[in-house]
Amino acid sequence: MSTLGVREGTARAARYEDGFRVLQGKREYVTYPDNSSIRIWFSDVPWRYETHDHSAVEIVLTMEGMVTYYVDDIAYQVRKGEVLIVPPDTPHSLTMEEGSSRYLFLFESDAIMTMRDVKSMAMYFNKPFHLRDGSEAHIRIRELLLRVRDAYEKQDLMWNTVCYSSILRIYATLGQRYMSGIRPRTEDTLRNMDSEVITAVMTYINNHYREELSLEDVAQFAGFSRYYFSRSFKRQTGYSFKDYLCQKRLQVAMDLLIRTNRPMRDVAIESGFGSVATFNRVFREKKGCTPTQYRAIYGTY
Repeated sequence: MSTLGVREGTARAARYEDGFRVLQGKREYVTYPDNSSIRIWFSDVPWRYETHDHSAVEIVLTMEGMVTYYVDDIAYQVRKGEVLIVPPDTPHSLTMEEGSSRYLFLFESDAIMTMRDVKSMAMYFNKPFHLRDGSEAHIRIRELLLRVRDAYEKQDLMWNTVCYSSILRIYATLGQRYMSGIRPRTEDTLRNMDSEVITAVMTYINNHYREELSLEDVAQFAGFSRYYFSRSFKRQTGYSFKDYLCQKRLQVAMDLLIRTNRPMRDVAIESGFGSVATFNRVFREKKGCTPTQYRAIYGTY
């Protein structure tokens, strides 16, 4: 095992034939091929990976035998042909038995979660899915994962986008097959109106995240009371207003850390945190490392 040094602490980096795993405590920082945000690992060697979490969605497709996952202390035995989808930032461990093989698909879900219908059902996507019923949808999702694998291995022009086109279809299939009827049908007109308003609010936040946005200010913009806005925003997006704003600012900050060498003060202000101290504190709380460590691991500069 090799070690990857960063300026503030160290992260352990283990080299494998098809890439690196970078681990700091129980937080894994998924490394991706150049110009992509998808990583696929194949293994047919018995293996145990201790409890960890990461910002990526993780999907396992068992090809032979069985892979056992513990996700939030719940056991999932994923047998040949079955699929398990683990949402981001969810503690999990896995064990693969002798004679088994599997593909692990890891990808960042930011692009997927910008889709309005996916975003409106975020609370349902933020839980594990164990697909084992042999239904048409289950088979379709398995086929789509193999398409992602094929595009990943060939790496033709625009292969990352080709992979994400299949991932989008996986989410669409999940929503159509496994979530149909899950949302209440009562008070449809009122809920549709709320949805339109919350969509406008999200656009407002995306355009004004650099400013000091309070719950009261945004509720007033929506024309709702503070309490009703909080409840409606959570129902429509799966996030509290505070968490959504924080995630938006973190996404902007992470992009700046990866793609630029701008000073931390500029990154903090540009992403809406206001001060370096607040930026460092929130980043460490949410991502498990400092912005400097994150840039050292992922930065292209």
